[in-house]
Amino acid sequence: MSQKSPPPQSNKIRIAFDRAEAVTWRGRGIVIDLFRFSNTICALLESGRRDVKVYATPALALSARRQAKDADIFSEIDLGPGVDQYDNSPYTALYGSDPSRPALSVTNSGSPAAASLLLAEEILVACFANFPALVSYCLAGPRPTLIVPACLFYDSRHVEDMICARALAEELEGRDMFEQALQEIHASGRVLDFIAGRPETGKRDMEMALKKGFLKAVPRIKFKAGAGIVDDAAAKKDKR
Repeated sequence: MSQKSPPPQSNKIRIAFDRAEAVTWRGRGIVIDLFRFSNTICALLESGRRDVKVYATPALALSARRQAKDADIFSEIDLGPGVDQYDNSPYTALYGSDPSRPALSVTNSGSPAAASLLLAEEILVACFANFPALVSYCLAGPRPTLIVPACLFYDSRHVEDMICARALAEELEGRDMFEQALQEIHASGRVLDFIAGRPETGKRDMEMALKKGFLKAVPRIKFKAGAGIVDDAAAKKDKR
């Protein structure tokens, strides 16, 4: 009797190198926009926000804001005159805003990257700050995984996303490459550029973004009618 070939490993891990890979992916998708979006979404959950939504475009976010006038928008994009918004700042999200209000996020790279994964069976958000919690969650339920560096959707010079993606792939395979990745990011000059361009919260944002294990949330996004509804996959796991 002939032997059957073994099934493919359920925890196969890939990194996306172009947008098309994300658009057609059907397994678990993990978005990394290291300096802002990923940490901001984690921080919004950890601040106690119960209503967090992600939008692919400013038009969609502004439409949602008109329907929920008590909602806060977090974005680095200039959304036009008369729009009251917070910067896409994880420090502000965690410490400088009202956690009782709904939060809307629309960004240059992170939110379009998440929205590209519409066919994925699960969409998660990763950063160094939630590495331990996210890895624990993923290893508890292995699935074919595509890690999506958000720089693919905006500016390929934002190399920190790809560096973090490689470190996450290693972490999911049981190898800790955090310190090496951190050195590579600092060597790129991107940290100093970010701080210089964001004098109000840049340094504090970087302290959060580059501290492994600082945040415990594992944001999970489910898109419905153009809105990416965010919950904490780690919290759901704890309740089971």
